[in-house]
Amino acid sequence: MGYHTTNAAYAYDMQAVPAYAPAAPAPRTQERPRFDVYTGQGREANQLVSPAFTHVLKVFAVLVALVFTIGMARVGIASLTAAELNANATVSNELTAARDQSGDLEVMRSVYGADARIRDLAEDTLGMVEPASRITLDMSDAAAGAAAASTAE
Repeated sequence: MGYHTTNAAYAYDMQAVPAYAPAAPAPRTQERPRFDVYTGQGREANQLVSPAFTHVLKVFAVLVALVFTIGMARVGIASLTAAELNANATVSNELTAARDQSGDLEVMRSVYGADARIRDLAEDTLGMVEPASRITLDMSDAAAGAAAASTAE
């Protein structure tokens, strides 16, 4: 009885097949580079860093320090400039205020120093009046000698 419609038909097929025939030649292993084992401390050993890498690292550190120094210099110069500009603005404002005050003081001096105002203030507030006659005193030496002669007679 044969089952020719399923896989079981092929599995139970009793045809003569050699039992151990090589299907393909065995794969050849590729030759690897030689692996040498050295005795030592392994990962604990102090391994030298490449001089080129050390040089690049030093150049990079110098460039970073240079950029940092230039940046700090720029910030310092900018802050000093801003402080100086603020000081100049303050001095300019003080100078403008002093000029305004000077103008006001000149006006007040001319107002308070006017002869008419002083005369009016003396008459109204202090009750003073102008004299009817005036006397002029001469304090020079010639005038003093003439005055002494007139009193001696």
